[in-house]
Amino acid sequence: MSAEVDFKFETFEEFYGPADEVVKQIEECKVCGSRLIFNHLPDYRNLLIQESAKCLDCGHDNRKIIHVLN
Repeated sequence: MSAEVDFKFETFEEFYGPADEVVKQIEECKVCGSRLIFNHLPDYRNLLIQESAKCLDCGHDNRKIIHVLN
């Protein structure tokens, strides 16, 4: 039985380098390099925000991340 992971928890260890390079890693599609569209769904009871990102040019769902607010 294989389970696909929907969201992963944010770890800032994967981002390194100058600030403009980190912004590029976060905001650009890894497949085609276009700018991503972000969607944020807050869960105030559990102090979490679910972030989804999608590329409108190639349609690739690039990121699904949970940010911990505490």
